[in-house]
Amino acid sequence: MSYVKDKNKNQILDEMEGTAQVGSLIHEQQKAAISVRCTEDIEAALAKVETQLKLNSESSDRVGNKLFWLNVVLASATFVAAVATVIIAIKT
Repeated sequence: MSYVKDKNKNQILDEMEGTAQVGSLIHEQQKAAISVRCTEDIEAALAKVETQLKLNSESSDRVGNKLFWLNVVLASATFVAAVATVIIAIKT
């Protein structure tokens, strides 16, 4: 007989408060079920964090790539401006 089947942590805790005697089979089953439910919640949260970290990593890679090309463009523009300045200085 299962005293925890299809119950969430809060329902089990509420029942533990009034029904289970410490050390009884019911109490031990409820304690184990709470541990399992908590572990399942932690696993689900970690899976969400892992997914979000992957998305953030991909986004960071895209931003880094864009910044690289922006630097290339700015360096090229700076070089062109420097060459133009030198040419103007030589002509005058």
